Amino acid sequence: MEHRVAVAQAPYLRDSEQAFLRLARQMHQAVSRGAEVVVFPEWSLGLNPVEVLPNRWTERVAQSARDLGLMVITGSVRALDVESGKKQQRGLVIDRDGRLLGSQAKMHFQPVERPWFEPGAALAPIATRLGSVVLLLGLDAQDPQLLEEVVRLDPALVVMTPLLRNTAERQLVHEGARQLSQTIAGQVVVAPLMGRFSGVHYLGGCLIAQRGRVLTAGEDREGVYIGGEAEAPTVQLGVTDVSAPVKGQREGGMEAERRVFGEWEWLKGEGGMLQALELVQGVGNNPRQAVLAPVRAGAGRELERLFEAGARGGMAYPALDGLYPWSEAFMALGPILNRHRLPLVVASGSREAPLRFQRPLEWDDFLLAYPSVPLILLHLGGGSPFYEEALLLAERHPQVWLETSLAPVAAIREAVAALGPGRLLFGSGGPAADFSREWAKWQGLEADLSPQAFQAVINHNGRNLFFVPREHDGEVGRKAEERRDRLTVIRRPS
Repeated sequence: MEHRVAVAQAPYLRDSEQAFLRLARQMHQAVSRGAEVVVFPEWSLGLNPVEVLPNRWTERVAQSARDLGLMVITGSVRALDVESGKKQQRGLVIDRDGRLLGSQAKMHFQPVERPWFEPGAALAPIATRLGSVVLLLGLDAQDPQLLEEVVRLDPALVVMTPLLRNTAERQLVHEGARQLSQTIAGQVVVAPLMGRFSGVHYLGGCLIAQRGRVLTAGEDREGVYIGGEAEAPTVQLGVTDVSAPVKGQREGGMEAERRVFGEWEWLKGEGGMLQALELVQGVGNNPRQAVLAPVRAGAGRELERLFEAGARGGMAYPALDGLYPWSEAFMALGPILNRHRLPLVVASGSREAPLRFQRPLEWDDFLLAYPSVPLILLHLGGGSPFYEEALLLAERHPQVWLETSLAPVAAIREAVAALGPGRLLFGSGGPAADFSREWAKWQGLEADLSPQAFQAVINHNGRNLFFVPREHDGEVGRKAEERRDRLTVIRRPS
């Protein structure tokens, strides 16, 4: 069951009194927006005195929980183990009636912390009215063995309070949390430490995932983020923002007017098809979102159902099944895609196993066989030498579009010169925090384009592909058919 969870995010404060006052304010914000549970990151009470639990500090939090009727889950606070008399860092689960339901001792420490604290012995699920809760504190949230233990415990809710020093670590933790939420068929909340602590700067970027679907992904700024809230960014795998940014209502930040997203994992798990259909129906005619159906070998019937239910396109990553785009099992989906003529979003570029079979030119056979299927290459091919392959593929096939997120400006300029702006799409790259960077990149390119061309890339091309019936489909297909016979098939990479 999905519960309305809030994540409170703010820079670290050393002073315990100031930290508590901010914690109380954020609890009020969470309740005012309908949250049942609020999760705080590491050191949410600052450098609180080391005392046995419960104590005067945790009782203040418990009183606020009682007053507001809100369950509170904290990252580590300093505590004294009553049996051993040793110092520990413990995360707390406080029920809405103020009862301390349980705590979890941190097991892994940074070198500067280890001399002062004793580690806990094991993960201990905490029973709550929402089901069992497991806390992974600090570096525990980034330990593969503990993550495997979480799967064995099969909790309803997992709270991770990691220490993220760079965007690579954040992306790794976010993706791991999303996958974990699917594996346990429950909720996973990421509440990272934010700001400067012990001489190191840590990134924010919270996340709430439910059964493999990301409900909310926060940015590097203070705030309370609610899972599934309409105004919060719903960032999923393979996001591509397809229209002009507008001023968002969240602190005046820039947001894309429309997002399209898709999940590859839904159809694999029990109830996955039902979740996908619910998502399509839930989005409906929302002008800010459009669902992409997972396009997987052997799932043709499910693909038809999602297209008929209103999915705006498909997303394919054949390598997840160990296939090439020209593999017989994947090519068998071509007639369905050809009949609906909806955009197919694909990823490419260098990856480790099992995602290594991903070069843009591997789509050549598919494009020759199904010339009426618009194909969108994410990230303009995914890195050199794949930029060059993506551009060659687009020059050969008029139904190929290039999405520009994460691509260098030089590669985008080359694509504009070769294809014109008519087959390029603005993209955010995925995480909400990347949007500003991608938008700034196109602002730098704006002077090179006419106003009409600039609007085409950041707005109209994507809107026409995903949101407007395409009268030119037949023309694109006709041109592709004319070229089909005189194109020399590109040799598949070995």
